[in-house]
Amino acid sequence: MTGLIIAYELAGLNGGDDDFDFDSDFASTPQLGMDWRPREPGQEDAVAALVRCAQKQPGILVPAQNAEVAIEFVDDGDDWSYRFLFHVRAPVPVTLISPPREVYRIGEDRAFGVDAAIGVLREAASAAAALQERLEAFVEASTRVRRPAR
Repeated sequence: MTGLIIAYELAGLNGGDDDFDFDSDFASTPQLGMDWRPREPGQEDAVAALVRCAQKQPGILVPAQNAEVAIEFVDDGDDWSYRFLFHVRAPVPVTLISPPREVYRIGEDRAFGVDAAIGVLREAASAAAALQERLEAFVEASTRVRRPAR
């Protein structure tokens, strides 16, 4: 039931814009309960869906024009970790990856339900901004380097 309420509220955020197809997008909307905790085992798909779905709504998670942010979970053999990926589609496709962090650090301490979801989205936005800054710094530095004449 909570998933339905959140999906309905998110659908209403776009001011009636037709970009959100309630029937098809609701199927991919993560079902988060009031006691949902992203740090618990088995929540990887819900966290990834949350990050993915949040980008479909204007103003919720908007990394940059022609870019998107994703989260990837990795089993390093010792414990699970996660990292954010910043995909730039244009003008040249490139993907930047944040350093890995242990899953027990995702989101905000002691948060659950909607607060936990907001914490994950804040972290995703922060990671995307940091990766975008790194990309911009690289581009700026590389344009200052003069190429030797041939």
